[in-house]
Amino acid sequence: MPNYGDPEYWEKRYEEQKGKTYDWLEDYESLGPIIKQLISQDANILILGCGNAELSEEMYNDGFTNIKNIDISTAVIQQMKDRNIDKPNMTWTVMNVMDIKFPNNHFDLAIDKSTIDALLCGDDAFINVAKMTKEVQRVLKIGGVYMAISYGIPDTRLEHFNWKHLHWEVSYQTINPETESSHYVYLCRKKQGADEICEENWEEVELSLTENKTE
Repeated sequence: MPNYGDPEYWEKRYEEQKGKTYDWLEDYESLGPIIKQLISQDANILILGCGNAELSEEMYNDGFTNIKNIDISTAVIQQMKDRNIDKPNMTWTVMNVMDIKFPNNHFDLAIDKSTIDALLCGDDAFINVAKMTKEVQRVLKIGGVYMAISYGIPDTRLEHFNWKHLHWEVSYQTINPETESSHYVYLCRKKQGADEICEENWEEVELSLTENKTE
């Protein structure tokens, strides 16, 4: 099985896939109705680990034009930037989801389409996911939503949305339930006081997860 948590794997994969697109798990046809319930068309949107998916292109064409796409792969960001040169309000930036270079309380919606799954397949999985959720919560506005689309069942994913540094209202729904292609959409809405709670508890969470990975 490939190491989906390894940035070098993705760089090589996207170099080999130049000119192609691929949507992990779900596309805009299935996710659009959920997105439209969460935000208005003038919302600020962050796509985490955008890859070469067509999701943000289709959102843009449907009126959601304030989109920031980030990915750790230099190759795929350049490919998608070239591909979408006709969409001036949408940006593509090389960036690590564990170190997001955007200001606090900036986005209305952050979409993660299997990025959490990729991190959980790599080394230091739990602490890396915790770092990502810490950053995502930070850049979301109060009331903003982290939308994680995953193949992981609630028993294996909800714990990652409930660490002590996080303070959001969590719900989920299933797409194609009771089929082999079922996927889960986790919705984490940032609550008042989240930034303060993260500041108070992050050191404890980081220490706990760092100690656990070395045992």
